[in-house]
Amino acid sequence: MKNQMKELQKLKGIGEILSRRLVEASYDTIEKVAAAGEKGLDKIAGMNLQKLRSIVTQARKMTGEAEKSHHTWTQNKGDM
Repeated sequence: MKNQMKELQKLKGIGEILSRRLVEASYDTIEKVAAAGEKGLDKIAGMNLQKLRSIVTQARKMTGEAEKSHHTWTQNKGDM
């Protein structure tokens, strides 16, 4: 649980308490937070609309960048 909480704390606005609440609600990775969106996270205590938007935007940006780095279409043809 501690490792999952630390991962979520990479998102600005998520501290120890909020990360614990997210993990307890099964949002234990940044990918799950991104996929849940605002509607999925609005039931978590301590979340307001502004914080929700910020966290979801950050999570989607982080997961989008991670996905790009795993795709071969982002590599130069000479690297293949």
